Amino acid sequence: MLVAASWLGAAVLTGTIAWRAVAVLDADTPRTGVLSTQQVHEKLASAQAAAQATTPAPTPTDSPTPTAEPTTPEPTQSPTATQSPTPTTHPSPSATKPAPTTPAPTEVTRTWPVTGGTVSAACTGQAIRKVYATPQDGWTVETGASGPDVVEVELHRGEQETKVTARCVDGVPVPTVSTDSGDEHSSEHDG
Repeated sequence: MLVAASWLGAAVLTGTIAWRAVAVLDADTPRTGVLSTQQVHEKLASAQAAAQATTPAPTPTDSPTPTAEPTTPEPTQSPTATQSPTPTTHPSPSATKPAPTTPAPTEVTRTWPVTGGTVSAACTGQAIRKVYATPQDGWTVETGASGPDVVEVELHRGEQETKVTARCVDGVPVPTVSTDSGDEHSSEHDG
């Protein structure tokens, strides 16, 4: 249904445009019928001549101005002894230089093998994001935070737990890892 409506709309729009084009070409003749091929060629030649006559030649100090309607360019002439060629102006080097831009910070990725799996995070400037957290067989993963200030991942198996907390330090992911084996002995280290 939508396709049929779209097709119908396109057909109406195309018909309207074609009707307007014929009306413009047929403005000087009575609307008695269709123009012959010769009449069409004469109308086109007349319209082109009128466009060429009204289009001024650009001078070196003129800047190009956009027009709403297409125009036919003037035919180029070769210079003669009495004519000098139009001088070509080139923009100054300062006009063609792009504005200075600040380079975007690069992404720095780090991966850490920890008890229970592997965790990976990436920093772009001071924004961090979790790339992935993959558990080893028998372990599960819980993500507490995935950025942009901190990444928190916990790996579990039974009463065992490994917690990884990572932040960006000078654009580089730095983890703090703590493990709990379930027997109330835990260790904490930075990796």
